[in-house]
Amino acid sequence: MLACLFAVVLVWQEPDPKPAPARAPDAVPAPKVVEAWDDKVAKAAVDAFAAAMKGSPSMAQKNQALEGLATGSNALLVKPLADVAEKDKSLVIQRRAAELLANQPVKAANPVIRKLLKSERLADKPSVVGDLVRALAKCGYDEKQWNDVAVLLERDYRPECIPLHEAVLELVTKHKERQALPMLLRNIDEPAPDNEHDASNPPKEYWEARWKSWSAWKGKVKDALFAITGQRFSTSAEAKTWLEANRK
Repeated sequence: MLACLFAVVLVWQEPDPKPAPARAPDAVPAPKVVEAWDDKVAKAAVDAFAAAMKGSPSMAQKNQALEGLATGSNALLVKPLADVAEKDKSLVIQRRAAELLANQPVKAANPVIRKLLKSERLADKPSVVGDLVRALAKCGYDEKQWNDVAVLLERDYRPECIPLHEAVLELVTKHKERQALPMLLRNIDEPAPDNEHDASNPPKEYWEARWKSWSAWKGKVKDALFAITGQRFSTSAEAKTWLEANRK
């Protein structure tokens, strides 16, 4: 009898443990707030950046130096950022510098970004050029500057150029760039030669590369057309018919 009573007391004293609270999801870091720096603050930051980049800094040290400029906007930051975006040996560092150019005053940064789009040093670094296109889209782009961007999607269809292609299409969508319509119409349909036996037809490798790129961003072509026309099209024929009937 005493044994049974003792067991009941133990059960009463030891309630079932409560389940552990669910682990909160990792918080997404808040974007850094960019502030307009006066020339004194900007010069001090640029001097510190230049000192950090001297010698042979590691990629981590370069990245830390760039982050020292990440919250500032001043014309004095444009040249050091442009130099790194164009000339640094690390693709990661080049891309980060290109991103930070978008934060700088339009009057100073916009012409520099457009000049970098044509840099021979960056001709074989499409991911950096893509970041520059995104920077341009945020930094004073207007329709008069379309020629600086127009050739960048169809110049090279290699898979490594996909980030650049996507950046161009995003700019067209954001700014509803009507001058891009011919380019969009050329790239809405699945790519294939009109006559595969034509001697002037590009080689098989060209069409394979073009198809792989197109398959990655074909949805963005349609999004860009929708942004400009307010209509959804499945083929270039549909788009051309609608555009012909709605020229205005």
